[in-house]
Amino acid sequence: MANIREVNIAVKKAFPALDIEVVRGDGYIYFDGDDGFDKIDSIYIHPVTADDDTLIDAAIHQIKRSI
Repeated sequence: MANIREVNIAVKKAFPALDIEVVRGDGYIYFDGDDGFDKIDSIYIHPVTADDDTLIDAAIHQIKRSI
């Protein structure tokens, strides 16, 4: 199971100037914060079965696609 806290630490390191928080949904993750909510599309990936590295890679990729 992915640790959302670790995912958010990695996102903050990759994008220190942006206000983005990764939030676990039911079968997906979404992005919150001033630079995340309504600006970055959700990712349909199951955070319970994905590991930290998979979720970090997916979140960073989705953020890069959106900015």
